[in-house]
Amino acid sequence: MANLCAVKSNPVVYHPVIVRAFGGFSGLLHRRIAALCICAVVLVLHGCFQWSQLRSASSAPFSGFARIVEDPVAKFGGTQVVLNIEGKRYLALAHSVAGRRMLSSEAGNVLHVEGVRAPLPSTSVRRYASRHIVGTFSVAFTDERVFPASPLFRSANKTRATMLQAARQMPRDEAALFMGLVIGDDRAQPRDMITAFRASGLSHLTAVSGQNVAFVLTVFGSYINRARTWWRLGLTLFLLGWFVVITRAEPSVLRASMMAAMTAIAFARGRDLSARKALLYSVCVLLAIDPLLILSIGFWMSSLATSGLIFVTPWLKKLLHGPRWFNEPLSTTLGAQLGVMPVSLFIFSSAPAISLVTNLLAVPVAGFVMLVGMPVAFICGLFITMFGPVVNPLCEVAMLPVQYGTRWVWWVAAMGERISPQGTANVLLWVVWAAFLVALHRSARMLS
Repeated sequence: MANLCAVKSNPVVYHPVIVRAFGGFSGLLHRRIAALCICAVVLVLHGCFQWSQLRSASSAPFSGFARIVEDPVAKFGGTQVVLNIEGKRYLALAHSVAGRRMLSSEAGNVLHVEGVRAPLPSTSVRRYASRHIVGTFSVAFTDERVFPASPLFRSANKTRATMLQAARQMPRDEAALFMGLVIGDDRAQPRDMITAFRASGLSHLTAVSGQNVAFVLTVFGSYINRARTWWRLGLTLFLLGWFVVITRAEPSVLRASMMAAMTAIAFARGRDLSARKALLYSVCVLLAIDPLLILSIGFWMSSLATSGLIFVTPWLKKLLHGPRWFNEPLSTTLGAQLGVMPVSLFIFSSAPAISLVTNLLAVPVAGFVMLVGMPVAFICGLFITMFGPVVNPLCEVAMLPVQYGTRWVWWVAAMGERISPQGTANVLLWVVWAAFLVALHRSARMLS
């Protein structure tokens, strides 16, 4: 103790101690800043290179093999599909016989096509940038030969087809919404359904995100957890990769899967990774791999919604108090909505205030549909594949709870669109919500 006091009282000794400590801290800080600067420069250069590739397409005929990148969609009186031709992606449109042949194919398959390539219009480059589409391709001919995809794609396509078999036991609209809720396949959803979900603030339900990834890990977790640590990690990473392929690598599911993968790796190493760090690391890694994700609205919406859940929701839980059955869903819904509000206002020029009500009513039921519907649909689809139409009545009964849950979500979205205020009325409703939360906070403080 006397020596310590001597050091503190003696400026000759004290000064070098401070200098060394400050120098060490400054060196560490400088190294971190230098590392961040280097990473930033590398990301910018990588992004510039990726952007330059978008303008590398030229007008020229093509005859050869092309791989289907995204599932074909019936559109513009034909079939629209994204093709990988010689390492570059093209937005292809086929009509007549060629269109019908493409429509019956799946992502990952390889076709022999003939047509003409052309660069994207300058006004569309930014629109398709996040999907790495460099031009258009007018399909003139494709033969009947279809070369199968890789084993991973084949298993994913088989899983999607199996679940679709079960979904067809429901009415058409419910079946289309069910596939969107479970694996993000919204191709069969009618225009009025898409509009209703967007107007009611529920469009995030048909974009696969962290909730879907969590449910997949929950369904298979009881089997994975029986394995040893590193086997468990390998199985978890494989399951996440497989689910990414099933959902066609949507930006939201990429973010959620990367967060889950980093958390699993940290757990296998005996470390605890907080949700904040997992989100930060996953965003940085994904942008390092694909800088053009920064132009994806889905990527921003997913990341900001997760940020709201991580940073805003815990604060709201402490602020609002009240019973758990009321506090938790309200705080979670409001946190996610506040997180995505900047993008909603900037991109869509709206942030529907009715979303607080619609999310409270729809999200729990949608969670049930995702958690229960995936294994039930897969099992029913297997039965239909093996035994044929004879088991259809049994599968219809098994799918009834999922059907009613899906119908409820669809009804909430439709009612939300119908009663959702617009313009000034929407702003006033947000003010009402804010006043309600303030009153709720004050009443909770008075009771405590």
